[in-house]
Amino acid sequence: MAIKIKDDGSIVANGVTYKNKAAYAARTKTKKTGNIFEGRKAKEKRAATATAAQGKRNQAATAKMYAAESMFKSAKSRDDAKVKPGKKRSFKDALDAATKAGKSKFLLGGKGYFTKKGAADNRDKMKTRTGEAGTMDSAKPKKSDRFSRSKTKFGQSRTLAEFFGKLKKKK
Repeated sequence: MAIKIKDDGSIVANGVTYKNKAAYAARTKTKKTGNIFEGRKAKEKRAATATAAQGKRNQAATAKMYAAESMFKSAKSRDDAKVKPGKKRSFKDALDAATKAGKSKFLLGGKGYFTKKGAADNRDKMKTRTGEAGTMDSAKPKKSDRFSRSKTKFGQSRTLAEFFGKLKKKK
């Protein structure tokens, strides 16, 4: 940025000539947007107010749209009733209605539930039958023989000498 002062007192700055020092001082300066000392909370607050204003504008546009649709109110409400589900029932109301209809199961909020009748039927199906006393093996695991590892390693021999003796007899 080169500044020159001529003999007549005029100032030339960046190719622009000013008559005097006062005109040079009064030149237009570019202002920075935002405050360099503005903190995070102040920026968030400013953004929140801008968002609220945007929401009010959207709300006004939505109201105009619904006002335009109001002339088709009867057909629109009929179509919406076909598409939208009804108000969610309480568990007690749904259970009472299913019990009165004699059903064993009913749905509420996409989940299946049993009535008392259905719960009893399901319980009967899920029961396990047991055999007569003494016909089934005990559920206790059997104790392993302390020589089980060596038996698998040496056949039925308890010692290496016994194992090699059996090998010689086979030949």
